[in-house]
Amino acid sequence: MTKNEAMKRVNEELHANLLNDKNTQWSTVVPYAGDEGWWLNIPLSGFRQERHFLICSEKAKSFRHIRIKANTILSPATKFRCKDQMADVFISAKNAKRLVDTLPGGTKFSFDKYVFGEYNF
Repeated sequence: MTKNEAMKRVNEELHANLLNDKNTQWSTVVPYAGDEGWWLNIPLSGFRQERHFLICSEKAKSFRHIRIKANTILSPATKFRCKDQMADVFISAKNAKRLVDTLPGGTKFSFDKYVFGEYNF
């Protein structure tokens, strides 16, 4: 599965061109510090617009669509570890039911309520 294939699938499912290259970030499971999960690097200014994240697990043959509406997360710099005006997020894949940022310096922000869909491939 690629980012373009996933965006196309979501857009077809929603019968809309909601996701595009500018508002959508793609992440696949990678190893990190004895764990594995998804990295998201989000410009702090990006939280002012609607953002979409497609997190893919090749092992599970599925991906999730996370949708965060504009201005939903106020003061993102206080919620996430930040570097160079970017929110640096790592979501562990250990517990697929809980999508929580696990990086030190953050607030263990949960993305669970922002999951907009799950797709198998």
